[in-house]
Amino acid sequence: VLAVLGLEAAAPGECELTRLLQDKLQYEMRLQYMKHYFPIDYTVQVQYEEVLRPSNITRLRNGTVSEAALRYLWFHVSSQAVLRIHEVLPEKHPSWKYTQELCQLFDALGEEYSKYRQ
Repeated sequence: VLAVLGLEAAAPGECELTRLLQDKLQYEMRLQYMKHYFPIDYTVQVQYEEVLRPSNITRLRNGTVSEAALRYLWFHVSSQAVLRIHEVLPEKHPSWKYTQELCQLFDALGEEYSKYRQ
């Protein structure tokens, strides 16, 4: 879910924030903060509707869904996933600061989206 889908951004602010998120979500950083620092078999409960599967994206992309709508869908699902993870981490956890920075970037991207999307 946290991997950037490679969608092109539409506005300069969105483009810059997406680039920052892409840097933060590089495989090495996700591996370090989201795998190595988490206890074995630790899970975060999510609803079925909160899971964004590649097959669903392909189906939407082949349908009538615009790229802008797919970008917003990626933003919404990813920001909720990061927020859910951040909420369960204790403040002294090694991944807490990383997830806090991701939450701040997603918040900024949400503000950018609110300027030109309903």
